[in-house]
Amino acid sequence: MQDQHLKSPIISEESSQQVERLVKQLEHIQHIVKAGFWVSTEELAILLNLENSFIDKLKLEVASQEQNYSFFWRNFECTLVERQFAKGFWLIKDRQDLLPTTTSHTSQKAANVFTVNESQSSSNPRGAVLLDVSAEEIIPSPYALINDFLSPTQLSELLRYSINKQPEFVPTTNSANDPNYRRSFYLPYFPEFSELMINLVWKITPQILTHLGMSNFAIGQIESQMTAHNHGNYYKIHNDSGSPDTATRTLTYVYYYYREPKAFTGGELVIYDGKIENGFSVAAKSHKVIQPQNNTIVFFPSHCMHEVLPVSCPSEYFADSRFTINGWVRHI
Repeated sequence: MQDQHLKSPIISEESSQQVERLVKQLEHIQHIVKAGFWVSTEELAILLNLENSFIDKLKLEVASQEQNYSFFWRNFECTLVERQFAKGFWLIKDRQDLLPTTTSHTSQKAANVFTVNESQSSSNPRGAVLLDVSAEEIIPSPYALINDFLSPTQLSELLRYSINKQPEFVPTTNSANDPNYRRSFYLPYFPEFSELMINLVWKITPQILTHLGMSNFAIGQIESQMTAHNHGNYYKIHNDSGSPDTATRTLTYVYYYYREPKAFTGGELVIYDGKIENGFSVAAKSHKVIQPQNNTIVFFPSHCMHEVLPVSCPSEYFADSRFTINGWVRHI
């Protein structure tokens, strides 16, 4: 009688890849659970790989405006905690008891609301919350990103207004009085839109502080300026609260807008992580790169070192510039 040998189960390459994807998915969810920041309905759909019919149900709950709503996915509870700009924001919590899942394998493009990109040169991706200092004593710099910040009508009117104000734009300056440190133009006075932006920033600041892991503070002045970056313009590495005049700046915001189709390249915002050298906080090599996307606003702590990379605008027409409304939220 011949010996019979048990055959070892063979896991196909496709199955192995599916397991790896599931593990990564759960790791991403656990990271968000531990960080405690909110995700939009669209982001939740991609994170949990929800089917379209269930996404439609979530959107109806967001639109109902009646009360908070929650559902369960595996051992996680997803709770609707905020409705802002006609979007829903969800908090994901860990549950001890394993509950049935309501998922499928469809997904759609994320809205990237309150989304944080991975660091370009750090081995550790960071969320929109300050985490523990790593073994290399790197202090991650968080930021929050919101798409579709203004309505289409507001965006159109703002762009038309900015282009028509070209004669009133003047060269920017810097505290170091170095002409090679910063090159761009700004509009000193634009009450028609500065008031709008200040009011929107004032309303959303408490939410942003929560997402960034920053403590709430008594808001003092909110500053706002309109800038235009054209061919060859840039702003070298700096922070926004490093002088006596700017010491009370706590939160920086930058709102991007431009004429379509986009006629420039470059102009990315680079936000550097921090590290301690000789008792002082300085820029680390690790950083995040934020693309200047139309009708998008980004928030980050004013003490973070950052820079604007050079803009290439071949036409050199003012109307083709990279426009921003940027400013700072000061504490009292």
